[in-house]
Amino acid sequence: MIQKTIERLVSAEYSSAKLFFGFSIWLILIPPVSAFFGMHYYGWSLGISDPIRLSIVQSLSIAIFYFLALVAGFFITALIIKWMSAVYAPKATLNGAFAVVTVVTTPIMLAGIAHLYPSLLFHVIVLPPVFALSGYLLFTSIPLLLKTDYDRGIFMGCSLFGFISTAGISLLGLSAIAWVHGIGPNLGV
Repeated sequence: MIQKTIERLVSAEYSSAKLFFGFSIWLILIPPVSAFFGMHYYGWSLGISDPIRLSIVQSLSIAIFYFLALVAGFFITALIIKWMSAVYAPKATLNGAFAVVTVVTTPIMLAGIAHLYPSLLFHVIVLPPVFALSGYLLFTSIPLLLKTDYDRGIFMGCSLFGFISTAGISLLGLSAIAWVHGIGPNLGV
């Protein structure tokens, strides 16, 4: 089923703008909107004390920056795919790069609804299978959408996985540094 869906996307006529503004932007909105409601109305729970509820201003500012980070990540990843394609998929286009990012991030963005219940344990249970599915989609979609052979697609998938992992960990580190220096919510701890 997944393979057939990707093959339909290969044969579809789309532009990068149509794919982003017609589909991806709406998916990208799911995690920040869910996080806003979860942070403000329920509060983050580590399972050891009362949930930490954030004010509406703090929740809104985090949701806005979350949205901007997701949009920037989308475009940067698409550009990295296009840049990598010089080695791994010479026939690839920017439309194909946008399609790969859209396919790979769709399960993650849909799972962003889990932010409505911001519990660390809940996220640890829900998100790993979603990330595994996205990894599968990464390696499945690259050869088809970027029009390259299977072996080069696997090599490109591994390189891209390394980039995404490094970028994600760097974003966590930057967030921690910003919070330590007062840029972020005042949690009173």
